[in-house]
Amino acid sequence: MNGNSNKSLEQTEIEELKHFVNVIYAFMSYKRDGSVDVERIYRSFNLLSEDDKALLTESPASRTIKILKALIKNQEFIIAMISGIVDLENYTGKLANFYAGNKYTDEEVKEEVRHIIRNTPFCNCPDELGDDEIRPTSDPLVLQRNINWVRSTLRQFVRDWSVEGEEERSQCFRPLLDALQRRVPINDPDNPPLILCPGSGLGRLPFEVLKLGYSSQGNEFSYFMLIGSHFVINNSIKPNAFKIYPYCLDTSNRISKEDHLKGIDIPDVSPSEFKIDRQKFSICAGEFIEAYEGFSEHFDGVLTSFFLDTAKNIISYIRTIARLTKKGALWANMGPLLYHYADLTHNSIELPWDEVRAIISKWFTIDNFDVKEAYYTSNALSMMKTQYKCIYFEATRNEVPVSGASNTF
Repeated sequence: MNGNSNKSLEQTEIEELKHFVNVIYAFMSYKRDGSVDVERIYRSFNLLSEDDKALLTESPASRTIKILKALIKNQEFIIAMISGIVDLENYTGKLANFYAGNKYTDEEVKEEVRHIIRNTPFCNCPDELGDDEIRPTSDPLVLQRNINWVRSTLRQFVRDWSVEGEEERSQCFRPLLDALQRRVPINDPDNPPLILCPGSGLGRLPFEVLKLGYSSQGNEFSYFMLIGSHFVINNSIKPNAFKIYPYCLDTSNRISKEDHLKGIDIPDVSPSEFKIDRQKFSICAGEFIEAYEGFSEHFDGVLTSFFLDTAKNIISYIRTIARLTKKGALWANMGPLLYHYADLTHNSIELPWDEVRAIISKWFTIDNFDVKEAYYTSNALSMMKTQYKCIYFEATRNEVPVSGASNTF
């Protein structure tokens, strides 16, 4: 972005706006991007000889049309999700009707993105900002990374908000919730303990904490997750209101030729039916370290699920959790050490569990430790699943004051 119209924005806000534009563009480009994969599938099948085609149970056209229909359903769900963050009363774009004609150009997608950006409270977009300054990146690496995030978001909905995700939630959330109920009693229902769930994704874990009677706060950095959690938690969505097809492009590792077309009903429960007390539930948006910089001894408990290894510097995460928690507070953790930034160009510290444990023990007493197996956003029908050996621990905040500081990575 350039020009005088950026005077009202700080540089960090400009970068944040650019990122948000790229996120919305990826969501709005889902079907178009998926259609490229469908074209590859159709083209490859058509290269078969007539003798080979005669051995198949379905024609190339028939099998690819089914995938296209699934893509359309997914895009319709994405549009509904985006609508949840838009001020529709003042909206001048097409949004819900954008894909109705099934014919649109990339420039038309970008124009719709501008309408969304100008009509959402999710970002700070000054009125004087020109259309040419609200444009997605052309960097192919960023574009591909973001479209992968869109596809991951659909799979995350299965994990967090479907009947099919119950097994994974039981593996990962149940031990944490059991520890919470055993170790953090609710003595006053009108003033319950406050529990933090960093890396809360689509919001199911903090929602489950709230259902148990606690005050609950999630924290999430990803706009993809924040938009999804806002949609399912803050809108009056009936159970099983949507059917998505998150595996429709996953044509490898199938037992049956229809496995990738399995529809998933979401949400399995409707948060709106639980009459959420907004004074006892919130989602804090932002990078974990930055979001809680000014907090000290604020939380009665912290539950971390598949979170610690999202750090560039895990030591800074541990120190922050120690600072945030009250003396005697619970920290329960479940997750692997698959450091997310290890294979990228970012700086990253990858420590083994024995070193991580020693650092945690400076400020916490680890009362219970185990290694538990769990899946993460796996496809129940797939021939290939990744099973993690997860570090599970329950720890109590000791009396040692938090000291030291971490460099910014």
